[in-house]
Amino acid sequence: MVGPDWKQRWLNWMNRTPDQHIRNETKNELDRLLKLHDDHTAYLANDEVTTVRKNLEGRGVEVDPVLIKDTWHQLYRRHFLQKALTHCNLCKRGFYYYQRHFVDSELECNDVVLFWRIQRMLVITANTLRQQLTNTEVRRLEKNVKEVLDDFGEDMEKKTQLITGRRVQLAEDLMDNPPSLFPSEMMLRCLLPSISNDAQEVHAIKRRV
Repeated sequence: MVGPDWKQRWLNWMNRTPDQHIRNETKNELDRLLKLHDDHTAYLANDEVTTVRKNLEGRGVEVDPVLIKDTWHQLYRRHFLQKALTHCNLCKRGFYYYQRHFVDSELECNDVVLFWRIQRMLVITANTLRQQLTNTEVRRLEKNVKEVLDDFGEDMEKKTQLITGRRVQLAEDLMDNPPSLFPSEMMLRCLLPSISNDAQEVHAIKRRV
């Protein structure tokens, strides 16, 4: 939002754009306002916007009220987060005294509940998005596979090319020729591997005995 800081500008030979320069001056002025009013509300009043604009004009920076409000929105979110984290650290230290039955009635830990709810919301949202993405990808994959299989089913050349092999050919020959009409040589060729395996098993058993 405000461009490179002084270290990046010196080391990397970078510079801020005119818009980033205006944003940086606006941010510095709003930071002063936050330091004076730590419990400021989330929105700037019209007279505060006018005061910030007049102060910037006094330093030679022309700024639009919309840009001031937009910069304030970003700054206030960071300020709120830092303040909530600081309070959570106090609650963490206060829990030690709570375990030893020292109850501090002034310590309120609503921020802990807030961050817990935010974390739960993020976990549930991530799981839901992951499940939706998985379901979408599964449906897309099924559709693509079905389209490819349909294309293969209509193409006899492709089916012949893909569905080949000795076992496929033997199964087709068995369907075309029943075993009673099957040529004896082919029957022996099919039976020889199983007979050889049986003979090896019998030989192995005899050796064990």
